[in-house]
Amino acid sequence: MYGDSATVRKILTELGDTWAVVGLSTNERRAAYGVAGVLKRYGKRIVPVHPKAETVHGEKGYASLSEIPFDVATVL
Repeated sequence: MYGDSATVRKILTELGDTWAVVGLSTNERRAAYGVAGVLKRYGKRIVPVHPKAETVHGEKGYASLSEIPFDVATVL
């Protein structure tokens, strides 16, 4: 079932440590901002992907996935 503890635990432990979050901006009202914050609290490195390439949660942003100069385990 989506959202149950076991599923969330599996996602957080099996999908790698570097997550690109497409659409992530500094707008705290957007779901992506909250999701990225949760990922950071669980020790994940988040990579903001947004046309404005903003720094979010202390992480440098990129305008597109193709501009990220390192491997990303998961794209959200």
